[in-house]
Amino acid sequence: MDALSEILSSVRLGSAVIGYARLAPPWGIAVDPARGAAIHLVQNGDCWLRLPDAEAPINVSEGDIILVASGVAHALSNPADAPVAPIASMLSKAAAGTSYSHGIEATTLLCAKFSLDEGGPHPMISLLPPLIHLTRVQIEANPSLCLVVELLRLEAASDMTGHDIVAPRLLDSALVFLLRAWLDSQPIGGGGWFDALRDKGIARALRLIHEAPTEPWTVNELAKRASQSRATFARRFTRLVGVPPLTYVARWRMNLAARVLRETNDTVEGIAHSVGYESAPSFSQAFNRIVGQSPGAYRNRLGLSERDATRPSPSACLAASDGRPVRSACP
Repeated sequence: MDALSEILSSVRLGSAVIGYARLAPPWGIAVDPARGAAIHLVQNGDCWLRLPDAEAPINVSEGDIILVASGVAHALSNPADAPVAPIASMLSKAAAGTSYSHGIEATTLLCAKFSLDEGGPHPMISLLPPLIHLTRVQIEANPSLCLVVELLRLEAASDMTGHDIVAPRLLDSALVFLLRAWLDSQPIGGGGWFDALRDKGIARALRLIHEAPTEPWTVNELAKRASQSRATFARRFTRLVGVPPLTYVARWRMNLAARVLRETNDTVEGIAHSVGYESAPSFSQAFNRIVGQSPGAYRNRLGLSERDATRPSPSACLAASDGRPVRSACP
């Protein structure tokens, strides 16, 4: 498994909602910086995206797709200076048919919102840019992304059973295809963390860390495997990945440990040995330092959030193209 696939396989998608909203100008929706990322696809028309740190609104044209990172507040509107309202109230109007009139040129949005597990500083997700914007031309040049986008559109417009199962899986695939297409579009030196996957030596070190996380890795050993001097390896790794080599090793082990805590009833001692620690106390200390809480507290908190995650919040409700609430999108 390559490094990107290995990292993506550790991402846990939580509750996911997809659907349509047809909005006639002037309109504006505001998305709070809550936990969770958002994908927006402009099916028809266009709109403007506003980000807190952007100097000017960004035009999102018909056929474009954007990924707004978790925790980033943003607004979509048409025109660019239109007042915005919370997404819940705007989409409630869309569901009631009060925000769209036939004969008026409207913007049709496909929106998808999903949560990513935040059990620890994820080596990729935490370093994604706040916005990934792929144009219609870029999407049409990528057959795989085209297909998954069409599936998302069909699922959003359908009223079929199994929506709760299908939506997260579609979003899982969409995230992979979108990130891969974005990576392919980045010039050398412009892809941030992903440039590490293009550096032969650093990519080899990452692959070794992922394949054998329990090994007692040292900077010297990793540099030797990367066929680089210790100083060159440490400098390049830190610049490309964003953290020093051994910090990355520790964070990767904690991500793997968090996944085991989520998905199994294994003991803390067993998990400690499975990720390369000789004792439960040393593992618990490292987990608490990186994640911010003990393994037991993390597992207990997750047990509560898992039950809550089965019920999407009203703010995640999206309207289907004919004004009906999307199946299972609303409580």
